[in-house]
Amino acid sequence: MKTQEDEDWAVLRCEAQGGIGLTLNYYDARDDLELVRPGRPPVQIGIPNLAGGGFNKLGDTVEWCGTVEGGAFRPDALIVRNNAIENSERPERSTSFLTVIDIAQGCAVAQVRPGSGQNERARKIADWPGRPCLREGGAPP
Repeated sequence: MKTQEDEDWAVLRCEAQGGIGLTLNYYDARDDLELVRPGRPPVQIGIPNLAGGGFNKLGDTVEWCGTVEGGAFRPDALIVRNNAIENSERPERSTSFLTVIDIAQGCAVAQVRPGSGQNERARKIADWPGRPCLREGGAPP
């Protein structure tokens, strides 16, 4: 973990599943994830930009989705909670999205809005590889 006492940022790294590493980058009340994949350059996901670039806080848990091959887990996607401020005039109200990240593409492919079956909807999306990456604002290209 790296931090600067007089500045508002932090970097936390961890080895995750299937040789994939995750870095949580916190800066100016925004959380983002960086994927570290073997043999490829790290890629910043850009999660704060998906809800308009406002403040956000990621959940404490990442759900890894994938398959088991030869007794080893092979991750294909991950799901993380993104509590995002969509309206800067109402910073006390956040929206609790589930962001689905495609590991092979190194990008977010969906932001599942709160509602009945939110977890199941996110898992179904994670199980469907090759979806297009989201642009800023959370829209597909």
